[in-house]
Amino acid sequence: MRRLYKRLFCLCCSAVLAIILLPLPTAAGSQVLSCTEIPLYSGSDYLGCGLLLDGVTYVPLLTFAQRMLGQSCATEWDQESRAVRISADGFELSLCLGQRYMTVNGRCLYLEEGAYNINGTILVPIRELAKVFSLGVEWIDADWSVLLDDSRQALFAPGEEFYNADDLYWLSRVIFSEAGTQPMAGMIGVGNVVLNRLHDEYGRFGSSVAEVVFQPGQFDVVNNGTIYNLPSEDALVAAKLCLEGYNTVGDSKWFLNPSIGISTWMWTHKTLHCSIADHEFYS
Repeated sequence: MRRLYKRLFCLCCSAVLAIILLPLPTAAGSQVLSCTEIPLYSGSDYLGCGLLLDGVTYVPLLTFAQRMLGQSCATEWDQESRAVRISADGFELSLCLGQRYMTVNGRCLYLEEGAYNINGTILVPIRELAKVFSLGVEWIDADWSVLLDDSRQALFAPGEEFYNADDLYWLSRVIFSEAGTQPMAGMIGVGNVVLNRLHDEYGRFGSSVAEVVFQPGQFDVVNNGTIYNLPSEDALVAAKLCLEGYNTVGDSKWFLNPSIGISTWMWTHKTLHCSIADHEFYS
């Protein structure tokens, strides 16, 4: 298996390196001027290489998945939507280039830096793909390499087992009603505020997502009834990403759209953590 890894990654990454001779468009529209080959290890065993692009180590999606699963995978590519679907026994992954997430067995993983399609080879950040197979990932600064720990390798639980249905129901609805027009990072931020309140050390906001959402006087969308609107697919994805532990706003427990609401109390009593699109987030 380790010899297969080595042969696989060396061939794939060498082919990609040969292509990266001119600036390449990224998912975000910026340019990649160069890349660096990054050795991958499991213990003392050399597994091949990944590619360091814009400060993130990427690996070929299909070949990595095939070797982790130990079986061939069927691949479908939709040119119009720029979407790839990889399936095998007990495994289904989908990714649309330009979106900031991929879906695996009903669960969502955040791709903050996006993904690359280089001459038909889809490259994704190794840290996110490693989560699918419960691999530990450690960056070794001394020699610019990546150490993979496969001692607990296993395919992670599917979405229907991992997500609490009630939490997902209300979290996706509050995200959609409060931030349905915002970018993914902003929708995640609103969901983070709800979960930060849920985990408040003093228990001030409620002991479940529903209790947090329906705490009197906290969310206008409860009063105006939009909390009951059917969430968009992006809002549902954002809720799943929040439940996976992704966070864009730190420990913020409040947010405000200053263009439609004024809160001198928040401005004077809370600390601005960050701004994402139309919202300011406070802790």
